[in-house]
Amino acid sequence: MALDCGTAFAKYLLCFFNFIFFVAGGLVLALSIWLAVDNTSFLLLTRVSENESLQEFNQPSVMEHGAYVLIVAGGLVFLIGFLGCCGAAMESRALLTMYGVMIIVIFLLEVTGGALGAVYKAETEEELQNFLKHTLKKYYSTPVQANSMTVAWNALMAELKCCGVNNYTDFQQATMWQANKSSEVVVPQACCVLRGDPMKFLPLDPLCTTNPNDENSYYLTGCYGRLMQWVENHVNVLMGIGIGVGLTELLSMAFAFCLCSSLGHKIK
Repeated sequence: MALDCGTAFAKYLLCFFNFIFFVAGGLVLALSIWLAVDNTSFLLLTRVSENESLQEFNQPSVMEHGAYVLIVAGGLVFLIGFLGCCGAAMESRALLTMYGVMIIVIFLLEVTGGALGAVYKAETEEELQNFLKHTLKKYYSTPVQANSMTVAWNALMAELKCCGVNNYTDFQQATMWQANKSSEVVVPQACCVLRGDPMKFLPLDPLCTTNPNDENSYYLTGCYGRLMQWVENHVNVLMGIGIGVGLTELLSMAFAFCLCSSLGHKIK
């Protein structure tokens, strides 16, 4: 007995979208493994190392940390895409069931995380602030000794126009930065008012790092407050994205289990 029109539509829709996820996840997984195993040849081939504005991102520790994150993300997308695409194409109830269960688990984790974040908003904000302080204190360093956290902090400060967690005094606790910076330097370049591309970290005032003030830097503006302000300004967009992702997951679950049910009746 052939599949009915609605079930056939669900089958081909699952095949189409999950094939895209499968290919995208496979590409990300392959590139991230290559990056983790041999980042030198990757940089030479892509010529990303020739861009001076990205030099900090080319440090081995930065590349390796980024590669490991991408391996996990790419592997998850690859697996979900494989189960959904092959399960629908082969009309395999086992693969479709595994696909549906994985989507349910991810959906429940997202809902649980969102609910806990809303209920324990004050605790969540405090934990975020503590996390920012911990990473700055333990891992932030100068561009010469740049690691992934240093790069992330510099990008955050340059984009949000802020300095430290609460203000520039947080860098007094940054042990790696204090050990490697020049004695006269008070704030990193990323805390300054920058000219041109922010990712080049070029201060508008050359004296900013040694003599910061309200005009040449953001030394009294904390990144935690800026981050909270950014979230509040974009809360509608973030909620829209979250709802869109949730609806997509629900539709994927519905299509998968609908196809499973039809295949069960077909077998009977």
